[in-house]
Amino acid sequence: MADMILYGRNVIRELLKISPERVHELIILKNSGDLRQIAEEAAQKNVKITFTDRAGVFRLTGTEKNQGVAARVEPIKVMDIKEFLAKHKDDSRVTVAVLDEIEDPHNVGAIIRSCEVFGICGIILSSNRSAPVNETVYKVSSGAAAYVDIVMVSNINIALEKLKEAGFWVYGLDADAEKRVGEVEFDRKTALVLGNEGRGLRPLVRKNSDFLVKIEQKGKIDSLNVSNAAAIVFYELMKSAGSVSET
Repeated sequence: MADMILYGRNVIRELLKISPERVHELIILKNSGDLRQIAEEAAQKNVKITFTDRAGVFRLTGTEKNQGVAARVEPIKVMDIKEFLAKHKDDSRVTVAVLDEIEDPHNVGAIIRSCEVFGICGIILSSNRSAPVNETVYKVSSGAAAYVDIVMVSNINIALEKLKEAGFWVYGLDADAEKRVGEVEFDRKTALVLGNEGRGLRPLVRKNSDFLVKIEQKGKIDSLNVSNAAAIVFYELMKSAGSVSET
């Protein structure tokens, strides 16, 4: 599989901090004093460094917004559902997000970032009709994709059945649900299913959920962006797990 091309100073700094071994080559705009610290960090970690001109960085990234630095990076590692369940078989209280045909890579990246912030162990997504786990996803996740399990399956409904067999309770986020997220005590293995940006949960996915839950709203707009909704629900799950103190 070909390397990912990542760019931007914050993304590269985070990558050098958490997983420099994944960086196959760092490409830096020559004679740029602002990038000296990044070059020094890469050299300390034995990362290959190539200095080039602005045209060279542009050819690699395809954008003028590269901030003068890019990297050839090992692709994001994905696992299958069997590997994921084996990794977490001894966990009594763990949560995974299941993405039901979420198509915007910016949403996927933002959800991964929220997963890492709020202690969600990973995401499960379909290899069909879902955003690819690519450079955009990694960049939007601000490096969180290196910390979160990324699980690829061919069929979301079959994955839900396997999760149930492994002791997970499946909660589908649905605006028409009767129960609010804050009313649920998430005290077991949990799979939270998030639906497509426009269509929401597919009927069979909704049927295969053990429970449907919703976010309490007071405004007049029908729904939140799915990545914003995910962050709210993840926070509620973290509170339920006793990780947040009320003041």
